[in-house]
Amino acid sequence: MRLSAFDLFRKVPRDLTHTTAHGGVLSVVAFSVLGLLFFFETWSYLAGSTSTSIVLDDNADALLQVNIALRFLELPCAFATVELWDYFGTNRLDVTADVRKVRVSGVHGEHVLSGEYSDRTFDGAPHVEPRIAAGLPVPRAMAAPHPMLDTLTEADFEARLEGDPLAFVAFVVAWCGYCRSVASTWSALAEQAAAGAVPATIYVVDCVLSEKLCATQHIRGYPTLRLYHHALATAEDYTGERSVTALTAYAREHAKLPEAARAATVRVAKNEGCLISGTLWVHRVPGAFHVIAKSDAHTFDAANTNTSHIVSHLSFGQPLSADVLHKVPRDVAAHIQPLDGEHFINWERAQSHAHHIKVVSSHYRTGTLIATRDVLGYQQAASSMTFDAAPAVPEAKFSYDLSPTAVLIQRSGRRWYDFATKLVAILGGAFAVLGLLDGAIHRLERTGRKGVQSPLSGAAPSKSSRSLASGSPVLSTPSPLTRRN
Repeated sequence: MRLSAFDLFRKVPRDLTHTTAHGGVLSVVAFSVLGLLFFFETWSYLAGSTSTSIVLDDNADALLQVNIALRFLELPCAFATVELWDYFGTNRLDVTADVRKVRVSGVHGEHVLSGEYSDRTFDGAPHVEPRIAAGLPVPRAMAAPHPMLDTLTEADFEARLEGDPLAFVAFVVAWCGYCRSVASTWSALAEQAAAGAVPATIYVVDCVLSEKLCATQHIRGYPTLRLYHHALATAEDYTGERSVTALTAYAREHAKLPEAARAATVRVAKNEGCLISGTLWVHRVPGAFHVIAKSDAHTFDAANTNTSHIVSHLSFGQPLSADVLHKVPRDVAAHIQPLDGEHFINWERAQSHAHHIKVVSSHYRTGTLIATRDVLGYQQAASSMTFDAAPAVPEAKFSYDLSPTAVLIQRSGRRWYDFATKLVAILGGAFAVLGLLDGAIHRLERTGRKGVQSPLSGAAPSKSSRSLASGSPVLSTPSPLTRRN
């Protein structure tokens, strides 16, 4: 028995087949479809897939890195203070290590006013306003502490300052202990100015009586001591020692400046904010960090403290490389920095912002079949709210809590034989479907041609037909197979 007897793929002679136009069209479609299916299936096999699983977090690190870039729109850098608290009882006030401050302005804090801001320490005796420390409501109808000084109001502020080449203005409130402390010094400075020892006119503004004026001048802390050149404020407020000698020297220094140099010191932006960026190192326990207006020489009014801010960046842990981020699924990447770019605006007075963040450890397992590496990152589930902080000073608080579970994210692929089996099944199935479609179209064509007379049916009858019709015998040539030798 020959081996060809077991052939399962027997061939039909070409003479028994014929081509059709619709078969050619379907063949082109078949080549295109099969090529696309082969390409996409191979691409899917090479790209692999991502799988996630939940495991207990076995991270034994003692500290957690917090990366921040917070843009406060109405809180000056002189008052913006970062404080930390955690479940272990750690309470770090005025955090400055690894934290930078930059003075900014603009609706979105997009304009940089100067380089990195350096905190200045007030040299005078510290004073704590007892009403503020006790959290008591602010009395807004007390008498001003400077009755003997020339007081400016909203009605005459611009007109009187425009005529002064150099004016020194103190913005105060009656309930401020620091304002009462500086009252005698400011009165003595006014006497020196009247005697010609100080090259400036001394004024005072009561921000209780002229609340709208102080809001227009963006006064955030009391007392605020500010120089004006023909009603134009200097770029920075006075933050030095509050003594007659120091204040006189400060005024004389500005008075000696040439007109062109003095114009360069004029405040360009009306509002002043602060960009706070850097790294905070906290314990891996529940805790919080918050930004609050605080000063050793100023008192703050909750109604005039604006903590509107934009979260330019907030993440936990070491920043992930671009290669790892490229491989992270989109739904996971959306939770790595969910607060980035969000705006939190004070629509009412004395508002605080609270952000609650659940931090989840995420292990990204990347690499090849030969070697893999585990990259640690963090995801966040954040929620934010706004509440009335009065009578306390408003703040922006970021509370965080670590989840006891971790997410394992790794890339997984199929076995080569799974790929081969699926590829053959897809290509074979597609080819079979196209073959059935071709057969159906061919049968429809044949059915449509039934009953239609062929052009050959009108031709003259053949010789054999005429012979049979006339009854004459038909002579035929014997077949070579019937011939005898």
